[in-house]
Amino acid sequence: MGGASVTANGGIQVDLGQTRYVLDPHSHVRADYTFVSHAHIDHMHNPAKGERIIASSATKELAKARGYDLGTTIEEAEGVELLDSGHILGSRAIRIGDEVYYTGDASGRTRAFLGKCRTRQARVLVMETTYGSPEYVFPPTAKLVKEVNSLISSAYDRGVPVVLMGYPLGKAQLLSYFFSSWDPIIYHERVATMNKIHVDHGVPLKPGRTFDPEKDRDSLPHGPWVMISPMSSGRSRLMAHLKKEYGAILVAFSGWALGSGYGHTMGADYSFPLSDHCDYDELVKLVQAVSPEMVYTVHGFAAEFARDLRKMGFSARPLAAYQSSLTDYVRV
Repeated sequence: MGGASVTANGGIQVDLGQTRYVLDPHSHVRADYTFVSHAHIDHMHNPAKGERIIASSATKELAKARGYDLGTTIEEAEGVELLDSGHILGSRAIRIGDEVYYTGDASGRTRAFLGKCRTRQARVLVMETTYGSPEYVFPPTAKLVKEVNSLISSAYDRGVPVVLMGYPLGKAQLLSYFFSSWDPIIYHERVATMNKIHVDHGVPLKPGRTFDPEKDRDSLPHGPWVMISPMSSGRSRLMAHLKKEYGAILVAFSGWALGSGYGHTMGADYSFPLSDHCDYDELVKLVQAVSPEMVYTVHGFAAEFARDLRKMGFSARPLAAYQSSLTDYVRV
């Protein structure tokens, strides 16, 4: 097969002509260009001096707030097109010529201030398949928001506070947006830091009280409130304290909540399948939109989804050397 070659080399390496691109490497890999798709920790590294980093300005800013200095970044290079991947603020997919389209992490539906992944046709598709198994089909977001609002309303009627838990970058901002009508609203300091950057980029998130878990755990009001917090086990010291001292209800948000044991594993009172990723059906639609000759799958159900694609008539296989553990997603 002519054209670009795709291999796993500390990241996803694309060689096209005389130019080498490395996509979302875990550490420095020698290349002409390094692409950072978004600012979740499992997709970042601290670049070496002289690396030419392709990333959005929002990704650069979010990365710096999380301890990763991407240095000087560019959003344009010859033969390269960046497209909104719909995953989180600043997340991008990349198309290299008409040869390779790489999604990074992607979402196939609009959510609040985020659009869905934009696609282009390419000969080779490299895609994340976090939820690449048929049981992972997410409910409509509006239905989920309505159910959570009913839960919060019931808690307020009883004078009980609610802690909404999601990844501090991405999920927490959706929670901040969807449930901003409740008052008072409290943001864990890690969420507040990410929220401020979103506001600076024009995302309309409601102001609220910032919660320092070291200083403020005993100074919260007794009565109903909503806190947006990073994902944490209900058995952690902080969450156990909020439950014991304030009677707080813990609500976890993750695509993995479609699994029957997720809420129990997290020690949450309730769990809802809100995700920043494509579900199974959206992954299939993405492949159909790109219409590739070859598909490489990474992350999650990579082998399983590649097998399903082959049954549908696509050439597909996992890039096995680039797999991450499913537990990585707790950290993002």
